[in-house]
Amino acid sequence: MDSQFPLDKIYTADEAAERLRLTNRGLIKLGKAYGLCSRRGREYLFSEADILGLWEVLREPPKQPKPPSVKAAPLGDFWKENFWRFAPSVAVDRREIAVLRFLSSQRAPRSCNQIKRAGPRTVESFLKQGFVVERARDAQCDPMIVITDEGREQITKVDRWIKERAKHGKGAGGWDREVSK
Repeated sequence: MDSQFPLDKIYTADEAAERLRLTNRGLIKLGKAYGLCSRRGREYLFSEADILGLWEVLREPPKQPKPPSVKAAPLGDFWKENFWRFAPSVAVDRREIAVLRFLSSQRAPRSCNQIKRAGPRTVESFLKQGFVVERARDAQCDPMIVITDEGREQITKVDRWIKERAKHGKGAGGWDREVSK
């Protein structure tokens, strides 16, 4: 016997049958079928754990799934109706969206020196995320960049969010600021 499990109270077949309100013979038959009894000679013995195991065997399975105690609105509907209450789900912040807006208004490629509030790290981040592509290099060997469709998609998401907030009487929260040279 494994020493890590203490032995709890032991019942005879008669005592266990009385606790479960079964016949002695029916209890022994179930105990043998499910391995939830012990035998010493002709006598069958049942531990507290055996009795609990037999009780689980006797339980009727549910006919229907248990209904939830509280009906919760589907989360998808909540987000569709209330997305305007939270910051737009874009991969850029307010300053970066302003830089993307500036780039979308430019026809020629620009370097970080030609874009207010955009340093080399911002340009590198945009390149990694695919929001801009490099077209050339300037005299200081900085990349000259133009906006991609992915960058324009970030602007579109923010604009949709701003429009929805306006419908609810709320401002753009700084997401509509412009960057100029």
